Amino acid sequence: MGCTVTFHDRIGHDRIEQAVEPLDARAALALLESAVCETVHAAFGKQPTEVELTLAGDAAMERLNFDHMGERGPTDVLSFPLHEWALNGRESHLTDDDGVAPPGPLLLGDVVIDIDQALRQAAEGDWGVTEEIVLLAIHGTLHLLGHDHAEMDEEERMRALEHQVLGVLHRRHRDVPWQPGSLFDRAGHAVTSGS
Repeated sequence: MGCTVTFHDRIGHDRIEQAVEPLDARAALALLESAVCETVHAAFGKQPTEVELTLAGDAAMERLNFDHMGERGPTDVLSFPLHEWALNGRESHLTDDDGVAPPGPLLLGDVVIDIDQALRQAAEGDWGVTEEIVLLAIHGTLHLLGHDHAEMDEEERMRALEHQVLGVLHRRHRDVPWQPGSLFDRAGHAVTSGS
């Protein structure tokens, strides 16, 4: 059964389409699904899982950020995990206290990406919005699986997993017009296509 991603569009198809040009929205959503599922596979394995992925704008993200994090203003990505996790290196495991999951796929939680913030961050970094949204999907999914970046060693593990998943996506999705100078080949996010 594998990994399933359910999308929730809170900004409208046209805004998504404009944000991810030259990709069309369907191709971008397929890429995001691949990013989430590859992240789950890298950190948790191939167990049947489900992830909810919401694409929102600044207004919705500002409310969520204040209500759940106590912070004012938008943020790029928020994760709402449904389980308690223990980490063994890069691998995520349900804690013993988390209980027994019901039959069927394990619902991991919700990742919310602020497309408006992704547009700003991509412009500031001089890379593509698609690359930025993909990285946010990977980052948010890792948070669902118990990864964090509060401590240096945690951040190194998280960045290594992000790098691994980005490398797989870059090789698997050669039809995507990854932009030269994007976070796929910048220092700190060095991923080569192998060509």
